[in-house]
Amino acid sequence: MNDQAQKLKERVISVDVLRGLAMFIILSTQIGGAPIFKTFSNMVWGDDWPGFVASQLSWANHRASFINIAQPIFVFVVGVVIPFSLKRRLLKSDKKSIYLHVLRRSVILVLCGFIAGGFLLNFKSDTFYFYNNVLEYIAVCYLICSVLVLNTTVKAQYIIAAVMLLLYWAIWLFIPAPGWDGDIYSNEMNIGIYLDQVILGPHGHEYGGGWTAVLNTYSQVINTLLGVMMGHIIFSERSKKEKTKLLFISGFAMLFFGLAWGQFFPVMRCFMTSSFVLVTCGIATILLASFHQLIDVRGYKKWSFFFYVFGVNSIAIYMMAHTFDFSHIGNVVVGGTERHPFGITGYFPEDVRSFVQALTAMAVMWLIMYYMYRKKTFIKI
Repeated sequence: MNDQAQKLKERVISVDVLRGLAMFIILSTQIGGAPIFKTFSNMVWGDDWPGFVASQLSWANHRASFINIAQPIFVFVVGVVIPFSLKRRLLKSDKKSIYLHVLRRSVILVLCGFIAGGFLLNFKSDTFYFYNNVLEYIAVCYLICSVLVLNTTVKAQYIIAAVMLLLYWAIWLFIPAPGWDGDIYSNEMNIGIYLDQVILGPHGHEYGGGWTAVLNTYSQVINTLLGVMMGHIIFSERSKKEKTKLLFISGFAMLFFGLAWGQFFPVMRCFMTSSFVLVTCGIATILLASFHQLIDVRGYKKWSFFFYVFGVNSIAIYMMAHTFDFSHIGNVVVGGTERHPFGITGYFPEDVRSFVQALTAMAVMWLIMYYMYRKKTFIKI
């Protein structure tokens, strides 16, 4: 095996840890029955949370907040590994085989998304929604960005990403929804909602609050492509020190320009505005640079093992958390069963019980992933 093939076989742990961190936030806020952050806040501050904490734990917040940057970071990591994955396949396959692999993987991701959303066998046109979770977005982004990486230079990919960011801004600024004279960012109608109605029709999920699908796909392609840019850095022949430096510079540059641009094009999660994409990708890159320095360069790995276990089997835990409600296991620990009541029900207040229940659900999910890790069982698509 030559040196290049050997290097491509090595796994960059920091990338898996970042993916695992994003998955942990998703599990702690959305799926699986383990709302750790919300129950912890209730336990510490009660129902009368400080406004800032409440906004960070609410999906109704259209701005960038703690819990709604997890999904963009997860999509970002998909982009990071694309150059590595395709370069490794190019060493042993021709382009035709790689195109077929990319297409097959995208189709499987869409099918997994339908399963996770409960729409796989739903043949009713009025209740079938194409975009119902992140996997459908990932499928489209992975397909488009893989084709770009296979057919363009790194310089061209930078230019494409920059043009797409500016074009997205122009779409919102200069193309209002036909017949709509209100605010271009209105939750009632905007160009994003209009395109969903025209392109997806009854198959566009009614998210409410102005959330859109078609234009979000466009901006998530940019999100993924920026991940590709960082992937070119972290999987390059540069020294580890130089990689860390470039990642930090890139991350802070994206964060700075995203916040500055946000003064003119608001940092909004529901529309995944260009400024939001830059801010979240900047945060993701800074985290990746920090993890790379701590884990890959300095060798401080033990602290990251919890996230690493989620990161190496992210599809498995995502599908499992969508399929099973692990809060039921937490209920048993907290209060026992109907026939055999036990646990901590009578010893602690309701908010503490809820937090313990969430912790238990998360622990069970992690232990299942740990068992798979120990058995070297990794679900790959």
